[in-house]
Amino acid sequence: MRTIGDGKRLGWVLLCASILALAFFTDSYAGDAMPTPANPKELRFSHFAPARHPIQAAGFEPWAKAVEERTGGRIKITFYPAQTLCKAKDNYDAAVSGIADIAFASIAYSPGRFPLSEVLFLPFIGSVSAEDGTRIYQELFNKFSQMRDEYSEVKVLWLHTCGAVGLSSNKKPIRRLEDIQKMLVRAPGPLAATVEALGATPVAMSAPDMYIAMEKGTVDAMYMPKEALKSLKLYEVTKYHTIGAENMYAPFCVAMNLKVWNSLPPDIQRIIEEESVKAAVLNAGNWDKGDKDAIEFVKAKGHELIYLSPEEIDRWRAKTHPLWDKWVADTEAKGLPGKAVLGETLRLMKESEKRP
Repeated sequence: MRTIGDGKRLGWVLLCASILALAFFTDSYAGDAMPTPANPKELRFSHFAPARHPIQAAGFEPWAKAVEERTGGRIKITFYPAQTLCKAKDNYDAAVSGIADIAFASIAYSPGRFPLSEVLFLPFIGSVSAEDGTRIYQELFNKFSQMRDEYSEVKVLWLHTCGAVGLSSNKKPIRRLEDIQKMLVRAPGPLAATVEALGATPVAMSAPDMYIAMEKGTVDAMYMPKEALKSLKLYEVTKYHTIGAENMYAPFCVAMNLKVWNSLPPDIQRIIEEESVKAAVLNAGNWDKGDKDAIEFVKAKGHELIYLSPEEIDRWRAKTHPLWDKWVADTEAKGLPGKAVLGETLRLMKESEKRP
């Protein structure tokens, strides 16, 4: 039988719960008025590509427009391209700190910070499209909590990869393994180990710095997404493109500052998440198209496309394959499931390669 004392205690419990709920709600929106069409929440989106690069014009902008329209004008997204808000290598930290509300970050620019995500950088890991690479990246992220932990400082909006990273040079063509040896090769972050295994010297450098570096001879060759030959005008400072030496993938992350994310009403969060799923597919598809267009473009410009023979590819693979074992050993030593992640990555790659 309930007593008067029980009723008072229940009343106090409900009151305390209400106060805690109000405190949580107030903290979530502290310093931020609820966004309205008349007073929208502006989100600063930082990335390092030029403003008219396809990744913004055909990828980020359609996503932003959809978010703005579906939120009824309560969200406004302002782009800061071409490193205007922060340097390319600092984009992820900009999202963490709040310098940017949203940032497009290359995992290559933060070596060691995303150890399990770096599985996609392993040489000759597979031969798939950017769309398939993106799907594989997302499936790994969904399956392994330890990979999700790598991004715990931000709200991940979407993940995607480029197509297989290309190898291009200027003065000297790369036809055989011996040709790349002793070259200075642009290879940021995890790519450096591959370049060293091939007998060349890696040079860490972000994409925006590549044109001048190739023009001045600071580097002799570069590992870069193939679409950059056209979109970043790198065709002007390259002549030779080696096909068959590029079976590794650069992962990217579009991340939002956690405090900003938590300040948004649930319905706006849901809209952003729904549109971000579409954006991952759209960006990957644009990347595949950009790669194909760039190869046709440089071919029309008279550049030489060098196709490595299967036998030659086997030589490159033999030189770099020990990196797989090292990666597994290094991640497992940190208490991470490197062996399981590599096994799942290979399974997903093979599954994708079998698709027509």
